[in-house]
Amino acid sequence: MRSFDAISTPGVRRLPPQIKHPRRKLRFFLLLLLILFVAATWGTTKLLSKTNQIFSRQENPFVRFGKLLIGGDKQLAGEDEGRVNILLLGMGGEGHDGPLLTDTIIAAQIDPESQEAVLLSIPRDFIVGLPSAGFRKINSAYAFAEQAGSGTGGEATIKAVEKLTGWEIPYFAVVDFKGFVKAVDHVGGLDVYVERSFTDSTYPDETYGYLPEVSFKEGFDHMDGKRALQFARSRHGSSGEGSDFARSERQKKIISAFAQKVIKLNLIDLKKISNLLNDFTDHFRTNLEPYEMKRLAEIGKGIKSEKIYSFSLEPDGNLICQGIIEDYTARAYVIQPCEGITYQDVHEHLENIFTAAKLKKENATIEIQNSTGNAYALDGLGQLLKVVPNTKVTTFKSRVPYERTILYDNSGGKFPNMADYLKNSFNFNIADVPYTNSTADFVIILGKDAL
Repeated sequence: MRSFDAISTPGVRRLPPQIKHPRRKLRFFLLLLLILFVAATWGTTKLLSKTNQIFSRQENPFVRFGKLLIGGDKQLAGEDEGRVNILLLGMGGEGHDGPLLTDTIIAAQIDPESQEAVLLSIPRDFIVGLPSAGFRKINSAYAFAEQAGSGTGGEATIKAVEKLTGWEIPYFAVVDFKGFVKAVDHVGGLDVYVERSFTDSTYPDETYGYLPEVSFKEGFDHMDGKRALQFARSRHGSSGEGSDFARSERQKKIISAFAQKVIKLNLIDLKKISNLLNDFTDHFRTNLEPYEMKRLAEIGKGIKSEKIYSFSLEPDGNLICQGIIEDYTARAYVIQPCEGITYQDVHEHLENIFTAAKLKKENATIEIQNSTGNAYALDGLGQLLKVVPNTKVTTFKSRVPYERTILYDNSGGKFPNMADYLKNSFNFNIADVPYTNSTADFVIILGKDAL
């Protein structure tokens, strides 16, 4: 195909004009100046040699920075399929008991198209098989790998989480407590809304003891780094804040608030870049390259806080159970799939995690009444019992069995995600009126068509 410059008057041969592009030259000059200035700045602060301490892939820092400038259009792994997965890890670090134990394990799944994200919290006590250590708690995967070979902890934890979840996870980021505190302080603190007041009387200090009571009151709280860490890390809060799910909800708030602050940073400000790298050198590690982090930030800009959902593999008695493992010398509390449940069952449970997380957030209650009198009529609702923990089976409250299975919505439209799930996932007949003989949000009366 000919360019426009090659088009000429018939019979007349002329050379294409030499068009000057002053703006392109100016941009190139400014880009070159920026690279040289950054190189000089990093060189004087000795950060040039420290970048490979942050980024797990060993690469020439100049090449790395060049990719940041020209790699903005490159997609992240999984972006084509609408699922970008990244493993977020938090550990105590130097000065803490078990410094390399990842007591915070969150598998984040991002849907760039719908601009939604789910933060899957994995309990630190979940037991998994590790290649070189046998069955251990999942929070030790990073530590065992680092002891075997420095720099391999992130990839080892990814493999353990992939085995549990069935997800492909290409990326990880790990930060220790000191790095987390520094990062929050560096961005000026976080404004977080506390859903309900709670107190934790056994929050650990840095000398293997406990701090005085740590308390949070309902409402907005401007948190510095230490307070944000306490809010995210608290495990024994009152008012229902001691569960893994409650903790994952709080961590979601912290991650969301921090992400919004980082997005607002001026990444052209070389002093901020230098300070962040200097702060993170000994406290942060990731296999995300800078241009990938930039792309992730671009995607994150479009995700509103209400579109970030939480989910947790906490014990529910159906899929995930808790127990005690003991031998002649020790006893250990563990979390694992319930008896008869396989990893494949867990994988299937997490395939539609966005739906499950939305239903979990709505927290609607479901009541099932079996009018047939035959227990096997419930067999077709196995998925519902797994996905919605707030489902209970009660006795049929009428005398005449139903011919058809009926779904009653008693919520008045309060739970749209649950209503859509029930209508689209099952072959229920939808009632036009509520079921007044129950306080549940949804009532399902199983009819003869369920047999």
